[in-house]
Amino acid sequence: MESCKICNEKLGKPFKIREMMLGTREEFEYAQCSQCGTIQIIEVPEDIENYYPAYYCSFQSQIPALIRLPLFKRLFQNIRARKKYKKSNAEAYSWFRPLKILPSYKILDIGSGKGKLICELFNLGFTNVQGTDKYIDHDYNYGHGVEVLKKDLIELPNNSYDLLMMHHVFEHMENPYEELNKCYDLLKGDGNLMIRIPIVGKAWEIYKQDWVQLDAPRHFFIHTIKSMQLLAKKTGFVIDKIVYDSSAFQFYVSELYKRDIPMVNPVTKEYISSDDFFSEQEMINFESVAQRLNIEKQGDSAIFYLSKA
Repeated sequence: MESCKICNEKLGKPFKIREMMLGTREEFEYAQCSQCGTIQIIEVPEDIENYYPAYYCSFQSQIPALIRLPLFKRLFQNIRARKKYKKSNAEAYSWFRPLKILPSYKILDIGSGKGKLICELFNLGFTNVQGTDKYIDHDYNYGHGVEVLKKDLIELPNNSYDLLMMHHVFEHMENPYEELNKCYDLLKGDGNLMIRIPIVGKAWEIYKQDWVQLDAPRHFFIHTIKSMQLLAKKTGFVIDKIVYDSSAFQFYVSELYKRDIPMVNPVTKEYISSDDFFSEQEMINFESVAQRLNIEKQGDSAIFYLSKA
């Protein structure tokens, strides 16, 4: 019997998960650890890169043009940011609010795709941003120091970043301990690591093998609070805060998978719209339940804020 790659305890009985995002319906073996609760793939496919085609979502994002703030606003950007944390509804400010990240901080987005998010951050006034993604075809340079590098974390300079962030990337990493150790080295002493990932919650209990966040075979691990605590402790981090941020996505796509409907149209290669399958009221209900589960700490995704111990 296989051992858990997080806590080394024995895994439970394997079960098969279909690849449903692209609609290949190929089956992959997963198992759940009875000790830490992590769901993990038994064997990573040798051709895993083939499951990230050119039309994969993070590669298709429209990159916004960079808009540099006027000199006066740049001079007072840190003061302006403190005010925005109190009143801005921008998603980035909601992510950064627990850390009060200032625009002058050096930020690295790990697994950034072609760099849509870092360009958006630049336009919000965060001027020292960079991305890295080893799956892109080549480096991307957007000017003003905003660039995405086709590099592994080990190739980047140590003790260089105030904030490292992973937005639904950590679950795609085959060796989580190694990746967190690399992150530890890259961060400055008082730096922070922010990880947004799917986690085992109520949606797993409801949908089981049809749960969208399993995303076989791209998701190698679907973590739990316990597994993240184990990972953090072993790599010299502490988890300072956890924010649940699941949405209606966990319900409407899982419902489609139950009906054997993939997320990507097999002919057009475009991502389907929820409007084609669910009424406005159904979507409102899905979102309402998602928000309730977040409050109850049962949502299927969360943001982990870590710092060096």
